[in-house]
Amino acid sequence: MAHSHAKWRRAAETASPVREARVGPMELRARPMELRLVPAEPAPLPARPVIAVVGLAPGCGATTLARALAATLARRDHSGVAIVASAHEAEGSHLATRPAVRLASKHPSACAAGRLCLTSLDAAAQLTHFAPLVLDLRSGDTTHAALAHTAILVAPGDTEPALAELAARTLNALTVVTSTDDPSRWEERALLVLPRSRLSARLAAAGREPRGTFGAAVARIADACEERACA
Repeated sequence: MAHSHAKWRRAAETASPVREARVGPMELRARPMELRLVPAEPAPLPARPVIAVVGLAPGCGATTLARALAATLARRDHSGVAIVASAHEAEGSHLATRPAVRLASKHPSACAAGRLCLTSLDAAAQLTHFAPLVLDLRSGDTTHAALAHTAILVAPGDTEPALAELAARTLNALTVVTSTDDPSRWEERALLVLPRSRLSARLAAAGREPRGTFGAAVARIADACEERACA
């Protein structure tokens, strides 16, 4: 018996020591997940329509239509504002909406009138991300007309329809006729004939949407432009 005890003692002395497993308080808890906030890529800005309104002759009403069309697009756009860019200097108005004033403040050469931000052709490129753009152009300005998604050719009612068709084909434009006493001359040659309305012309000059039959005609033009831009 004493021999057995001595044998067990020698075995215990020669055996490798047993390590005591200790678990600290931090080891008992689940390790926290490492979360990092990765900034998402900015969403692409939605494409805004760019429309060229080209006057076939001076004083044909292209500027009036450009502003009326832009005001209609501004009402449809979530920004509540549209841009009209032209070669001639435009004057602003004290009766301008906040979105128009805010957008006009982004460029020193811009001013606000009604729902519109009025600016030069050179400055318009810096503002196109923010609102629909209507270019008020002369007939010879093909450079800026090429930048548009669609073009509207404004022809006086006394123009020879064949000449207007040729110009519209060159620009790939829709034809709109103003001030004609014989609308039948333009059947199947123009999108529509704009009705005369002094009140609507004043509203357009102030950057407001036209009303009545003139407003309905401009809304139809806006629909046609949007369809072409989406095609």
